[in-house]
Amino acid sequence: MGNPVTYFEIAAKNGKELCDFYSAVFGWKMEQMPGADSGIYSYGVDSQSEDGIGGHIFVLPEFFDFSNQVTFYIKVDNLQTYLQKVESLGGHTFIPPQQIPGNRGSFAWFYDPSGNCLGLYRPPESNE
Repeated sequence: MGNPVTYFEIAAKNGKELCDFYSAVFGWKMEQMPGADSGIYSYGVDSQSEDGIGGHIFVLPEFFDFSNQVTFYIKVDNLQTYLQKVESLGGHTFIPPQQIPGNRGSFAWFYDPSGNCLGLYRPPESNE
């Protein structure tokens, strides 16, 4: 069986405005997630539906050299193993493995050979 897409992220410099936009268009509820004390603002998306996958809207920090990004995350059992596969097949690592605060697992970002940015997600140990 292949690896499932498990999460999405919509990122932009104007994240709060995007929250308002998606709430108005689709009826999604937004909840500010932990991390604001570190200067990273993120809003969890509750689509008000049992269908689909979870996600959030992320306010991009100024040091990112792009102003918007849509990323989906693929669940894997070992981030580094998959990053090595990515690189052996012509992609490259953008963000190496990082722990998600609050024991929510870990993630990494990579670029595919065409320049698309995708995420890898590894659940926390307690969820495996």
